Amino acid sequence: MKVTKVAGNCKQSTCPAVYVDDAGSLVVQGAAVRNADGLQLGEGEQAVQISVELVREALRALDR
Repeated sequence: MKVTKVAGNCKQSTCPAVYVDDAGSLVVQGAAVRNADGLQLGEGEQAVQISVELVREALRALDR
């Protein structure tokens, strides 16, 4: 899978970011979320936390 960063302008590779893959799906990088009330993850799923502003940045980039 090849990904292209569409949001997140940190120079390091460990900052929250949003990518689009070659199939057109989003890949999200962020801090892992564990033990959140109301969060039910399926087998093989993981949840990450990113800011609302990062989501907005990604949506603006994808609208171009």
